[in-house]
Amino acid sequence: MKKQLSILAVLVGASLNAQAAQSPFFKITEVGQGYATGISADNSVLAVKLKNDAGNFFSTTPFSDFLVDRFRFEQDCILSGDVCDAFWEDNANFGYNWRRDFLDASSQRDSLGVSGSETDGLAVAMGPDSGTYVGYKASKNAVNSLANSRTAFAVIDSGNQVVLEGKYKVNGTNVLSSATSVSLVDGSQYLVTGTAATGLNRKVDTDEYKDCFNGDDDNFGDYRYCPGTDTQAAFWLVDNGAATLFQPASYYDNDKNMVQTASAAQAIKLKDGRWAAVGYSATDEEVSEHSLDLATYWILDLANKSAGTTTAIPLSDGKPDDSDASLRGSWATGVNANGYVIGNQRFGTNKGQNRPTEMFIFNLNSPSSNANVPLKDKPINGANSEAAAINDHNMVVGWRDSRHQTQPVTGGTNRMQEAFLLSAANGNNWYLNDLICGLNDSGSKSCSQNGAYYHIAYASGISTDGTIAATAYRYANESDLNSRINASVVSVKLSPDSTNYEGVPANRVVSNPPVVNQTGQDGDEGGGGGSLFWLTLLGLPFAWLRRRG
Repeated sequence: MKKQLSILAVLVGASLNAQAAQSPFFKITEVGQGYATGISADNSVLAVKLKNDAGNFFSTTPFSDFLVDRFRFEQDCILSGDVCDAFWEDNANFGYNWRRDFLDASSQRDSLGVSGSETDGLAVAMGPDSGTYVGYKASKNAVNSLANSRTAFAVIDSGNQVVLEGKYKVNGTNVLSSATSVSLVDGSQYLVTGTAATGLNRKVDTDEYKDCFNGDDDNFGDYRYCPGTDTQAAFWLVDNGAATLFQPASYYDNDKNMVQTASAAQAIKLKDGRWAAVGYSATDEEVSEHSLDLATYWILDLANKSAGTTTAIPLSDGKPDDSDASLRGSWATGVNANGYVIGNQRFGTNKGQNRPTEMFIFNLNSPSSNANVPLKDKPINGANSEAAAINDHNMVVGWRDSRHQTQPVTGGTNRMQEAFLLSAANGNNWYLNDLICGLNDSGSKSCSQNGAYYHIAYASGISTDGTIAATAYRYANESDLNSRINASVVSVKLSPDSTNYEGVPANRVVSNPPVVNQTGQDGDEGGGGGSLFWLTLLGLPFAWLRRRG
């Protein structure tokens, strides 16, 4: 009898162990080296491989469009003096080389995976499929023999580039335009968002423009004046190779005494039939003779090719144009058909030994209500978080300070980052690193995928079915992962094995935090949450990847 019970116990135990085995919630597929920057509706991932990393110097993301989105770089370096020096000029392929390449009209990026260099055209966002995308072409010495400017373009269904110019031209040459997103309207018509120079108050013969394009290469230098000319949010209707531009009639605040800038990040058709666009616009508060930015939105009339009033997204921390405001700037990054808007606010004053960037969520259906800041001061006062993309299931992706990071940023070093998934509807959120591990037959954590170990640092895009484009650090073994050494930067696609990704079941969350390391240096994972780790990791040429995976 005892023998029979023993056999039964073994069988029951084996059964329980078998039930404990579980695959990861997200399957990882590598699509190439470098940083993932977005994803198309058909789950093609767009990525960039860096030549120079200026992001660490500015405590921001490593793949930002520094020329036009100046909120990324106008604040200068807030880290300790030694770290700032290391990220600017003491080591190659950081801030100094980024600035020199710009001044020397050298291509910042090398290839597109479709055609050659930056002067041939670089994709920055995709639409319904990998054959429909927008970007810009650098124009070498096109205006007044100064450094690279740029002109936006669109490619529809793998066709020829459609040039997307602004209204301001010098000697017949477009001064500046850049695209940020593309959406299908109907039939053969597409809507492209972005920014374009207006020449309203600051032109190419003014000091700010000359300082940007032909100034010094100091670490606290003339890059702060970029782009040096007034820009306005831009909308291009593209149809069968022809493009029609329309722009808002005014900024949030109009002030001719400074350079004013604005840009649209994304536009979408809402469920009520209206088209809405989000981005940022100029305030009447300035720094370095340049307006500070405020998150805004516009209701578009595509039939009449017009943009409605520039409307501020209300933030509980105020606006950058308030004299007593603690914010340095704010900007919206995405919107979905349900009216949810995501964006970020950046502090200009210290908060918890940091000047954090905090993600926010706003709903166009409640325009008088303040935006919500769901990760505010979590897990510590002054924690960073940044929203990058949202899909029509109200799921948001982005990145935030790694859960164990507490060291000072102001006067210190950048913090390591972890990618997140968050529900805009209820605020439920998860670290993606907790969704890439499974359980083996004994019920123990198993985090190896593709024969490697990954730290998911940045999530930059999410498609309708929940597939995520992200940047990961790949390690050959668990020991290297825990020590954060010998990493390779790779762009990955995370595919959920469940359609219920809007509410990840608790039993699918496998705690997988990074090993505690408060040095903030040799082990950390770089730009906007990084460290001197990058001094040995980022000696990489730019290359654009466009993969189906």
